[in-house]
Amino acid sequence: MRQRFNVLTQPRSDEAAAREERDPLVQLCAFFVGPEEYAVDIMRVEEILPPQRLTPIRGAPPFIEGVIHLRGSIIPVVDLRKRLLGGEAPPATPKTRLLVCWLGRRRVALFVDRVSEVARLRRSEIKPAPAIGAVGPAPFVVGVCGPPERLKLLLDVKALLLAELVRDTGRRMNG
Repeated sequence: MRQRFNVLTQPRSDEAAAREERDPLVQLCAFFVGPEEYAVDIMRVEEILPPQRLTPIRGAPPFIEGVIHLRGSIIPVVDLRKRLLGGEAPPATPKTRLLVCWLGRRRVALFVDRVSEVARLRRSEIKPAPAIGAVGPAPFVVGVCGPPERLKLLLDVKALLLAELVRDTGRRMNG
């Protein structure tokens, strides 16, 4: 009996399969916030939307823009431009987007200046986060990837938001 195979694909050797298992391919959603390029695991991103009508929330931390109603769900909107750059966010442009991301079992929408690409790379191509002074790496930057002329900071969005919420709660308790 003849074995059928697709002439367009190369048969995978056991060595190639073992190499891929040791060093899997990962996909990252890359985006800009100001002049810096960041990335998050594509598995966390549910969808990418143009800016939506927001309902503001009084008393929320400054980086929480409000909430949106998306197909029956109320989703908080975090302006990464305010959170990462501080101060006021620039006005939205035609390239401004909302990344609807999963954080555990909850969704959050992230305002970013523009989405640049879906980067596909091997896990070994993600380098550890750089140390910042004596403090160590920023707790929300979990790695760096990309060529030297276009480095992307890999964000842990959950840590990014928790760090600010803990700091904001501490200010309220002490102030």
